[in-house]
Amino acid sequence: MATVVIEARKRDKSGTRNARQYRREGLVPGVFYIDGKEAVPLLFDAKNLSNFLSHTRGLVELEISGEKAALECVLKEVQYHPVTDEPLHVDFLGVKMDEKIEIQVPLILKGTPEGVKTGGILEHLVRQLTIECFPGNIPNILEVDVSGLAVGKSVRVGDLKYENIAILNDPNETVALVELPKAAISELEEMPQEAEITEPEVIGKGKEAEEQEEQE
Repeated sequence: MATVVIEARKRDKSGTRNARQYRREGLVPGVFYIDGKEAVPLLFDAKNLSNFLSHTRGLVELEISGEKAALECVLKEVQYHPVTDEPLHVDFLGVKMDEKIEIQVPLILKGTPEGVKTGGILEHLVRQLTIECFPGNIPNILEVDVSGLAVGKSVRVGDLKYENIAILNDPNETVALVELPKAAISELEEMPQEAEITEPEVIGKGKEAEEQEEQE
């Protein structure tokens, strides 16, 4: 898996007022940190960062202007503007290649389920997985093939298997399922049940039976 590179420069000023000024200049504040060391305040080009965030979730090489060696890290957290959805702040966590790390990775559904072809609807319930692995094994995305799902069938976390990766989500959590549309379910519920067949009630005796009783 190719490692993605992102560039940054060190940030001299902190605080809300300075952060707003940086954003007006087309820069996004951020920070790099690793256990046992002081955090490094950074600035990222807003356009480059937005492009990076739309494509990358795996191992990252962070190149800081003025530093000789790139830093191995992963994207840990992003703060977005509630209206414009633009990134306001990013955190990068440094990693050690020989130590496992816990990280969240997007989960993508692959294929068209058989149940959808016959009128069902695919529900995608889990869109990211929490995994543990070595940094060199971090995937950008994880895929699950749902093409074999019929109506009423589902995929759970416990059904998923990937090499060199441990999934930390609840194994019983439903990832995806195929179900009938609500309109179809309503129609089935509203269909009248078959009337129960019963023997007719005898409400009177026939004429011949009455005459026979009189002769006796």
